[in-house]
Amino acid sequence: MALFQSTSVAAARVGMAQAAILVAITFIPVPAGWTRTQRLLASASSSQPNRADGDHHATGYYEGLIGGEAQGGRGELTLKLMGKPNGWMRFNDAGVARHLTSDFLQFELVPEMDSILFGQRFLTNTHGMHSPEVTVEKPAKTFRIAVLGASMDMGWGVQFQDTYSHLLESWLNAHAAHQAFTSDRKFEVLNFAVAAYSPLQRLESFRRKVREFKPDLVIFSSTLLDVRLMEIHLCDMFRTKSDPTYGFLHDLIARAGINDQDRYVDPKGDLVNKERIKAKLSPYYWELYDSTVGALAGDCRTAGIPLLMIVIPRVGKDDDATVRAEPVARLKAIAGRYGLPIFDLSDTFDELDPATLEIAAWDDHPNALGHHRLFLALTHHLVTDQGRYELLFPGRKAAAEASLPPDLP
Repeated sequence: MALFQSTSVAAARVGMAQAAILVAITFIPVPAGWTRTQRLLASASSSQPNRADGDHHATGYYEGLIGGEAQGGRGELTLKLMGKPNGWMRFNDAGVARHLTSDFLQFELVPEMDSILFGQRFLTNTHGMHSPEVTVEKPAKTFRIAVLGASMDMGWGVQFQDTYSHLLESWLNAHAAHQAFTSDRKFEVLNFAVAAYSPLQRLESFRRKVREFKPDLVIFSSTLLDVRLMEIHLCDMFRTKSDPTYGFLHDLIARAGINDQDRYVDPKGDLVNKERIKAKLSPYYWELYDSTVGALAGDCRTAGIPLLMIVIPRVGKDDDATVRAEPVARLKAIAGRYGLPIFDLSDTFDELDPATLEIAAWDDHPNALGHHRLFLALTHHLVTDQGRYELLFPGRKAAAEASLPPDLP
């Protein structure tokens, strides 16, 4: 009892000290640019130059946004010191996603949503996409592109009109008209991305939803957080007692030695041995990524749908050249194994001030300007890659790299 009381008193004193610091900082005059400085200091104090540490923070961040309070990662006090307002709502609390009981997919966006998410109006169409309204049946003379991805692709903190996928749709239609192509082809870019979707959830989304819309091209967006998103997804799958669904995943779980004791869920619904599961799965994540892309490539090949992989960066030093080299190389190797083209956009934000590209000092998702940069980078690759450009505009020759203007033709 004495130990418990002394621990409680110590914890209370720490809490009071933290509150005092927060109050004191509130009354300190804030010089211009200090918000950005706060972010850099917080990053430095969390040792984010180390990839594993950086991903750990991101993992806690996503766990908090999707499933409530994060365990680990940046705490609420740290976020407040970085300028996070009290009214800043977590993804799970915004009412834009619905959980699916004991379902491998776990959650999806709510259809016909009109809400405020991260300070921006968040609209979904009748199919639960952060995109304009579309019909399931593809209109005549329409070329459809389906985007599979996570939060950066969904448009975290931006309106759908500002997402790189929507900008791409607008440009494709304008480009076709500007070039006076003989074809009267129209373009639709359908955004199936959902915040925190792992590669496995993107695969499942393709099978459940995307195929019905008969896309002519599928873009699979990879991020450097995908391994951590897989970890979160699999732990949630065990916690909710969802079936692993895929044969290669069943096999991997068995080889990792995950047993019933590991999967034990307490009466509160918590996965008691989560850290043990993470440790057992850790050596297998890139193998699982490979199998996931292989399954998607097989599905697309069977359906006659071209598949393109892209690599999307976060804003800031977490995705600098030295940090991203190894995972980008792995992604390129996976794409090569299945004969897939891959566009590496990971340098899109290099040499640019992150403060101008992120949605907030405490959140490194790209803002509208960041999405515009991603759109330019992706479209630059499309118009200079003969295979992809001719797919979009049959019979036309791709642009030469040297002749491409800073703004797209």
